Amino acid sequence: MRKILLSFDGTHYSKGAFDFARRMNEDEPILLTGAFLPQVDFASSWSYADGGGTVYIPLIEDYDADIVDANIAKFEADCVRHNIEHRVHRDFRSFALPELQKESRYADLMILGSQRFYENLGTESPNEYLRDALHDAECPVLVAPEEFEYPESVVLAYDGSSSSVYAIRQFAYLFPDLCRASTILVYAAKKQGKGIPDEDYIRELAARHFSDLTFYELETNPLDDFSTWMEDLDSPVLVSGAFGRSGFSQIFKRSFASDVIAENQFPVFIAHR
Repeated sequence: MRKILLSFDGTHYSKGAFDFARRMNEDEPILLTGAFLPQVDFASSWSYADGGGTVYIPLIEDYDADIVDANIAKFEADCVRHNIEHRVHRDFRSFALPELQKESRYADLMILGSQRFYENLGTESPNEYLRDALHDAECPVLVAPEEFEYPESVVLAYDGSSSSVYAIRQFAYLFPDLCRASTILVYAAKKQGKGIPDEDYIRELAARHFSDLTFYELETNPLDDFSTWMEDLDSPVLVSGAFGRSGFSQIFKRSFASDVIAENQFPVFIAHR
């Protein structure tokens, strides 16, 4: 049995995130922990200290408890309706992100709703709070849009890095049922013609886990055309390596994963060490 962490900010309930967890439970029973984070003070600035430390947005002490209680009641009722073993965590006394990071330390997978997780914080998609949650999580993260089809195909984003290989392994361990789906290991490089890095090694590994596997080298501009390419696939999930920071301010590097999350079309699985 896998322990799945489902994280909501206090006033928003992500149906998409819950639906993904519900579908996982249909394949194999899970323990679903709902973490209900309080609101943050949106008037405060978000910044990173010169020394690399993070200055987190403080919580609002008197957030709307009635809304949180209603969301918890909905979560519990949904779990009972779908026969999901569940727990509720809501006692966050300090800053939300460090508490969420600790929750992720004791989970096999965290699911976040990309359109509902602190959606009022900024107009960018993904917003800064979601980006930082992805970066700081100590378990793999599945980012779910509100409306989606449960995956019928898998896209493994591979660039030869240890991060991309780690993500592929973690996905295989957590979703053995999806390893039987149609799977494409896609290599998309800015400079074409050099072939897939360490191709023999990644073929040996991936073929042990994915029974319907093909390899594909994307020949167009990967940053511009990757999401468009995915639209032609049957209900895909994207498997990607880690997101990074650049300098002392968090800059979400433009990547396949960030583009797909921003467009809110497909689930994205992210894992880093």
